[in-house]
Amino acid sequence: MIKVIAVDMDGTLLNENHEITPRTASVIKRAQKLGMRVVIATGRFKKGALGAIDGRIDNVDLLLNSGAEVEDRDGHVLGRHPISWPDLRAVAAFFEKYPEVGLKYNGFEKMAFIGTEDDFMQKALQDARIFNAGKTDEEILANPDFGPRQMMENTNMFPNFETLEQNMEPIAKVFCFGAPADRMVAIKEQAAKELPQLAVASSFPTNIEITSLAGQKGPALKEFIESLGYTMDEVIIFGDSLNDLSMMEMDFHTVAMANADEEIKRVAKYMTKSNAEEGVAWAIEQLLDADFYGLSARK
Repeated sequence: MIKVIAVDMDGTLLNENHEITPRTASVIKRAQKLGMRVVIATGRFKKGALGAIDGRIDNVDLLLNSGAEVEDRDGHVLGRHPISWPDLRAVAAFFEKYPEVGLKYNGFEKMAFIGTEDDFMQKALQDARIFNAGKTDEEILANPDFGPRQMMENTNMFPNFETLEQNMEPIAKVFCFGAPADRMVAIKEQAAKELPQLAVASSFPTNIEITSLAGQKGPALKEFIESLGYTMDEVIIFGDSLNDLSMMEMDFHTVAMANADEEIKRVAKYMTKSNAEEGVAWAIEQLLDADFYGLSARK
């Protein structure tokens, strides 16, 4: 029996406009009324995560910063898994070879960037063009909730790594952005080889997300649900991108979106419709109507 629904946001729970639809919200509320616990597993901060669901669903647990922070539905922070400063220095040293890539150091409350505001804005805009496909630069820059200007307003600028280390709180995740997609894919592969002590993933083709090994979605979710007394076979997972891989490779009931990365499709046990077709809502409806195994089996 499924007792926990864990769902990624962008490309999964949210549609192509990064919004939760009324149908999806209604189906999730139906599951909650039947006693199922809902966990939002996202690379976003709390503000960005809650802003996206816009009050349409509530009473959810949160895995934030790709799993580096866990907050329960009552707002209690249950766990944080920062990257050690020696490992952060290793990340900074690795990316010295790739000056075209910007590094945003996400703390649990604040963010930091080494460089100028102009450099940050240019790299953030490059990444945002992929996230906001189909929108003009003017529309992207005008986004009050999740645009480059909003990112910069919440980011402290530092001239070098030493100054950042002296002034910043513990770092949850390093968000790497600004280079073209094909270049980022190659850099990500090399980073995984040279930084094996860290988790190297991505949520979009133009970014790389680096966390501690414990700060991945999969390990963080397993630790959280077991602390509540649930077992892995009582949990169903929905995801689409490579920062969901750590969940998909574990022994949960795993469902890939039709729009998912091919690696996610390969390891997931089941397939649902795309996020544009409200695939999460459709799959949960199958589950609630006792037709869970009507989902397209992958294995």
